[in-house]
Amino acid sequence: MHRSVGDLRTGLVCVLLACGSGGFVACASTTDSLNNEGFDNGGGGGPLSNAASSSTASGAGGGSTLPPEQELENNFGAPVATGRYVWVANPSSGRVAYIDGKTLQIQIVDAGHGPTHLAAIPDADDDVAIVLNTLSNDATVLRAKEGALSSLNLQVHPGANSWAVSPDGRWATAWTDVKGIENDDPLDGYQAVSVLDLHTENTTQLSVGYRPQSLHYNEASSRLLVVSEEGITSILLDSGSPSVQAHFPLTDDPVEDPDARDVALTPDGNRALVRRVDESVLNIYDTDDGSHVDIPLPGAITDLDLADNGAMAVAVMRAVGKVALIPCTTIVDDPTSLSIIDVSATTVGSVSLPSDSSLAFLYTNAQPNDMLTVLDTALPTPTPRLIKLQSAVSSVFPTPDASHALVLHSAPPVSSKYKSAISLVPVEAQLPSKILGLESAPISVAMAPDNTQALLALGSLFDTPYQMVVARFPSLEIDTYALGSEPIAAGIVAGANSGFVAQQHPEGRITFVDFKSGEVRTLTGFELATQVVDGSTP
Repeated sequence: MHRSVGDLRTGLVCVLLACGSGGFVACASTTDSLNNEGFDNGGGGGPLSNAASSSTASGAGGGSTLPPEQELENNFGAPVATGRYVWVANPSSGRVAYIDGKTLQIQIVDAGHGPTHLAAIPDADDDVAIVLNTLSNDATVLRAKEGALSSLNLQVHPGANSWAVSPDGRWATAWTDVKGIENDDPLDGYQAVSVLDLHTENTTQLSVGYRPQSLHYNEASSRLLVVSEEGITSILLDSGSPSVQAHFPLTDDPVEDPDARDVALTPDGNRALVRRVDESVLNIYDTDDGSHVDIPLPGAITDLDLADNGAMAVAVMRAVGKVALIPCTTIVDDPTSLSIIDVSATTVGSVSLPSDSSLAFLYTNAQPNDMLTVLDTALPTPTPRLIKLQSAVSSVFPTPDASHALVLHSAPPVSSKYKSAISLVPVEAQLPSKILGLESAPISVAMAPDNTQALLALGSLFDTPYQMVVARFPSLEIDTYALGSEPIAAGIVAGANSGFVAQQHPEGRITFVDFKSGEVRTLTGFELATQVVDGSTP
């Protein structure tokens, strides 16, 4: 079904999550949400680019001649939402807009100079966000309480462009991700981090390893681990004032390429699991003293993923057609406690783990392959279940409970008129999947936490039309809506049961869809607006 979207003009200029002049860039998600899946092993291209040709294949094998697997799920991000609200920043005016995802009413609050990079702050009572002000080297904490907006400014180091926020909402750490720096100088180490205590309103600046790659808090919010090109720096947070506890390297080879390793940390922060490209040994480090044990596996590890609860890690060995199930609680004391599962019925090189299920979704995007393998890691001897799809798999997004999965396809058959496709795959009920050909490629994906919706933004500057796609589970209903301008990112407003797509527009533009009613409304030029005055109902 295809529907057009109405446009509501309700104000003046508002740049949504802009990271620089001349347009919008999706840059507002926290490190934990975007970077905990590892690194991109693949070549260039867009989110659905593939090193392989446009034919599909489902045969077994997958030797060393194939290119690396690509972590395509990490290419997708979303603007900041808290509860039922969406936060947007205008670096030109120094203001942040606060939009109710249900009523689309808007409030405005002043931030600092050049507010740009936003993050959501967990809070049981209020809606809280924090924004980096890139031109004044400070951050503004924004709090909405009982309909009123307040702000607080705290200093940060110059050049910060990313946030890491603790699970309890007390700590927000500003850091510099070199991937967001154009024409970086090799002598710039970006080793400063600014740790903000949002309870005491104090900032502590610390030095970590050369060029941080990701930041991770433990589940108790008592420690911050900074993974850098040099290793891991451990920062204590519960000792009065944040302080560097220790630093240890992740290799004995001083010339090792830091981009050729994938680091996953357990939720308690006590272990770091490290795989390296083309190596068959998994290293498990103790983050207190840097000691490690080496776990030999039958083949080179092409992907590694860690369950959200930290109980199980899954390592994929594409060339030998095997998967290792690694119990994180026992593997250090008993390296033989892992299980090796044969998955050679088809080629698999990547794994995606849902947040609330023991199922593992296995596939490859190193060559065209239309098979999806599902494995229940909770079983003593799991049997792989193969699901044949109708096009080559690019990436897999399971619902949190793994009852369904959204599969993105690339490399359509030469005879197809479509540029890409998606499949909605029932997993729990084992019913037929549903495929939809797409006229343009997805640039952003958002999954609802209640397992019932997926939202996609389609199209880019040289890839039209611009569209928003809503997929519903378990009905497998798919609705497509036209967008008026180039999309940036899709997001879910869980508290309002709605989704949104931020778009490129000189006056600012964001389109909302109500998941229950199907009503779609677009705000354009909304910084000075106070309410929505019109809409489009399908």
